[in-house]
Amino acid sequence: MQTLQLDTETIEVVKTTRRGSIALKVEPDRIALMVPKQFSDATIESLIENERDWLLQQIRQHQAEMPKRLLLKNGHELLLFGEKILFKEDHHTPVKTLSVALDGAHLMAYMKTARALKDPQATQRKKVVQFFSEQLQTYLEPRLQMFAEQIGVQPTEVTIRNYKSRWGSCYTDGRVQFNWRLAMAPKAVVDYVIQHELCHLIHPNHSADYWALVARHCPDFETHKQWLKDNGAALIAF
Repeated sequence: MQTLQLDTETIEVVKTTRRGSIALKVEPDRIALMVPKQFSDATIESLIENERDWLLQQIRQHQAEMPKRLLLKNGHELLLFGEKILFKEDHHTPVKTLSVALDGAHLMAYMKTARALKDPQATQRKKVVQFFSEQLQTYLEPRLQMFAEQIGVQPTEVTIRNYKSRWGSCYTDGRVQFNWRLAMAPKAVVDYVIQHELCHLIHPNHSADYWALVARHCPDFETHKQWLKDNGAALIAF
């Protein structure tokens, strides 16, 4: 694996079948520069040096928008519909059971319970997942109905699941399912995933006709699709 140093950032160079253009990919634990495979090492080094300011600007901008890692730890940043929120544990406020609630830009975990928990961290995570699932459910209901009417389909059942490798799925019987982690993505991205799945109720594949239908109802879907490619790893890893 070829790597190059740019200030404090280590960039992994990945040679691909791209034609004459480069692409920067910033992930929670990896920065990769996609370059045409015919580029020599000298060409790549020269390119990085010439595009130094642009590359650093893009890296810094992405890192500012997205926490490097999403950790369920006191004082760490999480996302709620693309906006940063701070996760904080409250060990002082007495509560009957461990609970999680949004307080402004803070996601508070109230930990002081009368009954000792066998595994408070597991309970805490369960409550956080429940919080995000409820947030997503609340957002989904009216948006799903609106998009279903626009596309001309009628889902029979909508559920939120704990997927580890996909954002949603649909079935020929009309069932549609979504990953609870979508509650951390921007609302425009969530809308795209909703439309993506609903269009599968007409075309259960990824044919040209399918993508044409998606583009008709979500003209900027490529932007949202790219957001998931760039940031999805951090969400899925959470």
